[in-house]
Amino acid sequence: MPIALLLLLIIISIVLLFFSFGFDSCFIFSIIPIYNVAAIIPIKISLFNPLLSEQIRAFTTSSVYFVQHNSSQLPLQWKLNHKNLTGDYIAGFVQADGSFSAVLTRKMRGEKIYYNISLVFTIVQSQKYKDLILEIQKKFGGIGNWYLNQKDKTIRYQVTKQSDLLNVIIPFFMKYHLRSGKLLSFLHFKYIVEVMSTRAHWNNKKILLSLIVIASNMNPLGKLGNKIKYLTHEEQHYVINNIQPEGVDISKLTESIQNFKQNKLTLDFIYGLFDGDGSLSVFFVKSSSSVRLEDIEGPDPSKLSVGISFTIVQDVHNLSLLNEIKSYFNGLGGIYKINTNCSIYKVGSKSALISVILPKMANKESIEWVNNTQGVIDLDPSELNLPLLKYNKIYYSLKILKRLSGGLNKENMNEIIQFSYYVRQESDNITLEEYIEKVKRKYLL
Repeated sequence: MPIALLLLLIIISIVLLFFSFGFDSCFIFSIIPIYNVAAIIPIKISLFNPLLSEQIRAFTTSSVYFVQHNSSQLPLQWKLNHKNLTGDYIAGFVQADGSFSAVLTRKMRGEKIYYNISLVFTIVQSQKYKDLILEIQKKFGGIGNWYLNQKDKTIRYQVTKQSDLLNVIIPFFMKYHLRSGKLLSFLHFKYIVEVMSTRAHWNNKKILLSLIVIASNMNPLGKLGNKIKYLTHEEQHYVINNIQPEGVDISKLTESIQNFKQNKLTLDFIYGLFDGDGSLSVFFVKSSSSVRLEDIEGPDPSKLSVGISFTIVQDVHNLSLLNEIKSYFNGLGGIYKINTNCSIYKVGSKSALISVILPKMANKESIEWVNNTQGVIDLDPSELNLPLLKYNKIYYSLKILKRLSGGLNKENMNEIIQFSYYVRQESDNITLEEYIEKVKRKYLL
């Protein structure tokens, strides 16, 4: 058959396919084996729905192709819920995965040395969530640039232009507030940008040194390293000991910190924070007795118990934020020190999770709203008010807790194991069937 005719048949089939069945599932018929167009069909389909591409490849070995986005077989595919991308969400997300930095730089022009401070606002996230980063860039009016790092599979969004920092980034975070230590870093950054915009530091070494001292305190856990290596020993003494040069007035900075009126903590901020620094894990605990796998028609409740843990981690300079989070959740849970640099807010009580934590995370009064359909993947994030990246963790943990509220039995235990699969976000591509088998072998034998 001529290639042109073959391609025409493929295109016609795809067009008819989408008009007839929509974008979630489809049939493709062919009068000949299309074993050499496996690479063509996914490309065509992915123009409409990229999530289908991998499923299509699995079925390109015969004359008849059935393609379906079957969420019960593979881990949930993330998609952006645009309506929940608010200013407070972005602030919470930056609280977790954003940074403000000011680093001393040196340039040689002829025999003369010039010093300056390089200003950068950065957000780093997994490449998996590239669409979110690009939407945040749009919220900022398209300023800045983003870069993909294939080595660690991350996307880095940066704004370095001084006018963009002054006219876009700073006003944004003066409206949608950061909190705790990250807020202090931002206010220091804001002051440096504003002073540098006047160019007062160009011909006044004391002002430049003053800005370097302030910059060194923006990220207390970071090493000074390159920030001071070009300074004299005397100048380094000022920076290391946080001493301001004589004659430099920084009252505008101190007043901005003292007089700052903090916005009320919102759920959207918590969503952004949770997506960056939070987790919700479902785990199983094996009893001391054992049971043969071949005897298990459904998991035996007496052999297995289920635990759920809601956590948010912050560094030591943002400890007050964890206290705010605890207060937001009616004082439930505890705050624990992980190491000298980090602490964690943790809730493991099922009663606390059912009555307060997860309903609040879903902006609901109780867990009764959760769809009670059995064995159906019914999550449509566009219809729910949930975190943008980790919505599956909240939703399916709620479903697990709702099942557990009726008591643990063989029937709902199978379902709970299935729901725990959708809480996971590992990239191991393990199928649902493999996961269930793995859980049974690990905890029921």
